[in-house]
Amino acid sequence: MGSLMGHDADIAEQFEKHLNSPKQTWLLGAGVSYPANIPLMYPLTDRVMELARNDLFAADADAIRVLDFVIGDCSETSHIEHHLTHLGDLISIAERSRTGGVDIGGARVSREKLEEVHRGLIEQIASTVRWGYQAARKNGQGEVVTEAQIGSQSKAIVDISGHQKFVEAVFGTSRAGLDFVRAPVEFFTTNYDTLLEDALALAGIEFQDGFIGGGVAFWNVQNYANQTGTRAVVSKLHGSIDWYRPHSGKTNLLRVRHGDTYPGPSGSVMIYPQATKYLNTQRDPFAEIFQRFRRRLSQGNDHVLLVCGYSFGDDHINAEIEIAMSSSRNQLTVIAFNDEPNGELPPTLKDWQTKAWSQRLFVASPKGIYQGSIGPVFSVDDGNRDWWTFDGASTLLASGLPKDIQEAMA
Repeated sequence: MGSLMGHDADIAEQFEKHLNSPKQTWLLGAGVSYPANIPLMYPLTDRVMELARNDLFAADADAIRVLDFVIGDCSETSHIEHHLTHLGDLISIAERSRTGGVDIGGARVSREKLEEVHRGLIEQIASTVRWGYQAARKNGQGEVVTEAQIGSQSKAIVDISGHQKFVEAVFGTSRAGLDFVRAPVEFFTTNYDTLLEDALALAGIEFQDGFIGGGVAFWNVQNYANQTGTRAVVSKLHGSIDWYRPHSGKTNLLRVRHGDTYPGPSGSVMIYPQATKYLNTQRDPFAEIFQRFRRRLSQGNDHVLLVCGYSFGDDHINAEIEIAMSSSRNQLTVIAFNDEPNGELPPTLKDWQTKAWSQRLFVASPKGIYQGSIGPVFSVDDGNRDWWTFDGASTLLASGLPKDIQEAMA
């Protein structure tokens, strides 16, 4: 039993060492913003489609036909990003068509109408994310037990406190000794909201995000270069509610304040995936941001990727992580903070636990700590550690491993 506990303690010590690595990259998904009253992807999809049908396009038969077709043509597990991708493909077909449109439901729909629907859906996403939304909760009988909460410009329900706690945990006084040795912490997020950037600014943490300017800023890839004082770099893999793409002219992608009268209505919020592909990286940052993610993962030894709020549902991102972990020239370690819905880890993590490099994969789940295929170790009686949540991960960073694990390691 003693040797078994010693082995468990060794896993915990390695986990703690990597948790405090001087070279950290974070991948943050929708789960970190859910406690802030920003919906996960499927509730967001339901809300956006409800707004599109009943409000934005209620009197537009062509737009409704497009929505019905896209939803019906995508798989049942599709969400709003899949719908936007499908819509983007239809726009590309319409652009190549000699008639300038596509046949949907027995009628011809113009490229302009497809673009209008695409733009409208993105605007509804931005509005929902900006002010916050919580879907109604139902019991097993389908009865509503908690009414939906809908944020608005006059009464936003978004709560930044969880992100502030996280930023304080990553850069706070309890981890101040790391500042002397580590490079800027890099954050990659699939979220559209601005909570991470706002929390960094509120904490006085200097960061780069690829934009130059103040309230209105323009995209310039050169601005990713670390400057004196830079402590963080933020890269938004799927765009942002404050990114704005002008429809004409040579203006670069902009970051704007909501509600300003300029730069004017002739543009749209830029949320990935976009219907029109731009070859000019100055206008379309997505290829550059993803390339940065790829390069970052391949940077040498003693480098840790910490993953929180991400359900491993993006095959593109998963593939890049797996390639980096498989490289013989790379010694990347992954720490994933993940739930085990239905008592199991996500399929991608279960697959990775079987790989030759799985000893560099740690998972903190409600059941305990995994190292590769070993574990969970340090499970608790109720089988429900909370360190896999955004709040729990922040507490772990700020306070260290729980007391029972520290005693076993002593």
